[in-house]
Amino acid sequence: MKTIEIIFWSFLAIVFYSYLGYGIVLYILISLKRIVTKSEKKKEIQLEPEVTLLIGAYNEIDYVHKKIENSRQLDYPADKLKIIWVTDGSDDGTPEAAASYEGISVMHESERRGKINAINRGMNVVKTPIVVFSDANAMLGKDSIRRIVSLFNDPKVGCVSGEKRISEGNKASVSDAGEGIYWKYESQLKKWDSELYSVVGAAGELFAVRTELFEKVESDTILDDFVISLRIAMKGYTIKYDPEAYAIESASENVKEELKRKIRIAAGGIQSIIRLFPLLNVFKFGILSFQFIS
Repeated sequence: MKTIEIIFWSFLAIVFYSYLGYGIVLYILISLKRIVTKSEKKKEIQLEPEVTLLIGAYNEIDYVHKKIENSRQLDYPADKLKIIWVTDGSDDGTPEAAASYEGISVMHESERRGKINAINRGMNVVKTPIVVFSDANAMLGKDSIRRIVSLFNDPKVGCVSGEKRISEGNKASVSDAGEGIYWKYESQLKKWDSELYSVVGAAGELFAVRTELFEKVESDTILDDFVISLRIAMKGYTIKYDPEAYAIESASENVKEELKRKIRIAAGGIQSIIRLFPLLNVFKFGILSFQFIS
């Protein structure tokens, strides 16, 4: 076989594994795990610790009212749910609009230094044991906070990821349809990842961490949710996933916008491999390394 043919088939195999092969391997592994491991029904303990909902926002005036109303309708005790908006750089009235609501804390600085700097700054004032991160334009399912918190009953869980769902408002859009199909497949993989050991990364639209485990992230980080969650996993904790704890967001406006998003994710993926390089050590991180590499 010629060298060019070997290269071709090697790259084809990598592409197949990335899109379908890993899913097949995952399904086989969890099927074997179900046979070997006896599933015991754990008694559910309903805990209601104080939780902070931290929302990083830049010029989101169109979503302020809707997001705050959505937050107030969540099925969680209002006196135990602290809501903080960090609105660095916003000049469209977002901080003023959010601050006009009773019980909403707003942290604002006129300089825009990016979402991750806003998150780092916001985390300086979080005092609750659990913090939930969410985007201003992502509307949460009513039971989302309660479902996320319940998974922290397991002391081995350091992070919980919710599911990103695409709004069905623009079904005629090509990007909407494609993104919707992608996220359904991605959701299934996350279910299997979670069952095998740990989800690899969290959805930035909705995820939560134990506050004590949070580490400030470098200011130029592209995929902050991915890095934050996996650094917690590297400490020996797991990332769990609940598809019924969800955030609904609109799809990209058009294919061009979707392309820009995909380029950003690809660049962030390369950056994350460098910053999480120790995770490639299978001998140290075992199953998590296998999942990360895959």
